[in-house]
Amino acid sequence: GTMRSLGDSRWINKYIGIPYLKGGRGPDSFDCYGLCVSVYHDQYGITLPDWKGVESWDMRKRAKLIGSIANSNQWKEKDVPDDGDFVVVRRTQAAWHMGIVFAAGVLHCYESQGVVFEPLKVFQLRFGNVVFGSWNI
Repeated sequence: GTMRSLGDSRWINKYIGIPYLKGGRGPDSFDCYGLCVSVYHDQYGITLPDWKGVESWDMRKRAKLIGSIANSNQWKEKDVPDDGDFVVVRRTQAAWHMGIVFAAGVLHCYESQGVVFEPLKVFQLRFGNVVFGSWNI
């Protein structure tokens, strides 16, 4: 289905500034994947699969879980992202952070800042090695 463009961006504002919490699934806190789950549910009516036991995530476990998206056969990598596509950050082959692309920006929830929306170029400078893709549910 076609993802909503950022033509009416007011819906993004309701997420900005919500604090980061490991295992957070909203509405009062999120982790990076929890934000993606919530946006897909609220904006697109799509329920992403969720992982249990997120409270006990360590970085290695988190990388493994996020990496399972990127390695699933439902994942289609892209050179240029469309609105609603995921951006996944890789470090030494492990995927460890993710967000959603809208209008050349990324909505993501980061530990030190909570939910932010920043230009894609800023995101790429901050995180380095990123891949874009759509997740065909």
